[in-house]
Amino acid sequence: MENTKQCPYCAEEVKAEALICRYCFADFQSMAKEKKGDFVRLRLKAGEKSYAGDVFVPDYLSRVSDVLNDKKPFLVLVNAIEETRAIDVNVGFIAINKNQIESIRLANDQQTVGRPEIEARMSCFDHDIPKWRIDRQ
Repeated sequence: MENTKQCPYCAEEVKAEALICRYCFADFQSMAKEKKGDFVRLRLKAGEKSYAGDVFVPDYLSRVSDVLNDKKPFLVLVNAIEETRAIDVNVGFIAINKNQIESIRLANDQQTVGRPEIEARMSCFDHDIPKWRIDRQ
């Protein structure tokens, strides 16, 4: 089909005149704006798994929360690692449904350095509480 193009986000075929991808809701008009920006390292927990990866934050968005609250249903992580208790598994690229994300934080949050009360609170994310300790009455 000569009148189609491939979406750069989800790789689905869409009509060439489309302004928004019907699969991932990517806005083709703002593609030029999105070329400039920074990658931010995040750690997130989705279901039973924890991931660390880089998310792209375009210049026209000022915060990571703007990326999380946009209309796209998936959060795309690059250079992603699935964190397990024994070893970390290199995933590379992963798209996670935003509805499945339970918790999220910056991996290298410089605002918490040197503040012991916040560092202690943030370290709770690093160690999952065993289920047997929660179920005890």
